[in-house]
Amino acid sequence: MSLGNPDRPVGGLAVPRPEGIEIRPPGRDDADAVLALVAELNGADGAPDEDRRAAFEAIVSDVDQVPLLALSGTEPVGVISFGFRRRLNHATFEGWMSEIFVREPFRRRGIGRALLASCIAEWRLRGGHQVETELRREQVAAAGLCQSAGFVDRGKFYAIAPVATRDIGRQPGVDVRPIEDTDADFDAVTRLLAELGRPTPSEEQLPALRRTYAQHVGRATTGSRLASLDGRPVGFISLELRTRLRDGLPEAWIPDLIVAEAARGRDIGAALLDAAFATAVERGATAAKLESGSHRTVAHRLYEAAGMVDVGSFFTRLRPGS
Repeated sequence: MSLGNPDRPVGGLAVPRPEGIEIRPPGRDDADAVLALVAELNGADGAPDEDRRAAFEAIVSDVDQVPLLALSGTEPVGVISFGFRRRLNHATFEGWMSEIFVREPFRRRGIGRALLASCIAEWRLRGGHQVETELRREQVAAAGLCQSAGFVDRGKFYAIAPVATRDIGRQPGVDVRPIEDTDADFDAVTRLLAELGRPTPSEEQLPALRRTYAQHVGRATTGSRLASLDGRPVGFISLELRTRLRDGLPEAWIPDLIVAEAARGRDIGAALLDAAFATAVERGATAAKLESGSHRTVAHRLYEAAGMVDVGSFFTRLRPGS
């Protein structure tokens, strides 16, 4: 799905660079340079495999992706992988930074700050409601860089790899099924997400959100589920497949999981999470990840019971007034 963004960054290219440093979108001829930087970030050795090359090709061909490469002369010295994505119940898209890296000899020269500032400028230009990144606990320098740029630590970042299901049994009257492109399912999902804390849409926003919902249901990279109790929708989990440059393989991202307060205590959340994991396994995902606010302690116990591990934090920068 395209969000209608321009083929090349505009706002980001106006950000000042450190002396002697060029920052530009990578082209297809930059594949080896970009993949080598990402491999160095993740401690990998060897030439890029076909999966990572295919992931790079997909990213540079996608108008919703804004990767940037930093060069000192002709030498690649830094990279940031940045793009835009939709969340259900939101009228605008959000920015997502999946990787940022500057080679050791070139650190402390403002290159990482310039890469991040370029992405923030692009996000501002396109009117997103927030920009987000997930960082492992050991990424102390990246966390400090993000916080210096106005990002706030919002809570925990959970992961499970490999993805494993538990075959959670369903209590009487509980059903979990894929969401459908119907007004009834749209209304149920919208209501449940509002209970989770997502925006309650205005009447003016509903047609646009209905189109976003239909696109979500229709994409091959989603697998969201709705739970019902005695025929009444009471729970929802959203699931999207995404690919990172680090390995070129699909991973599952779970943006939302909610069970209506009146239906809690029946293992519906566990059943939804297990159904999402089963879909992730079917789609070949090597990991499943999600973010959870610091205050959601009951949800944290659910994730940990399902085998997920608290691996770090997620950081967001909100648009003023959001």
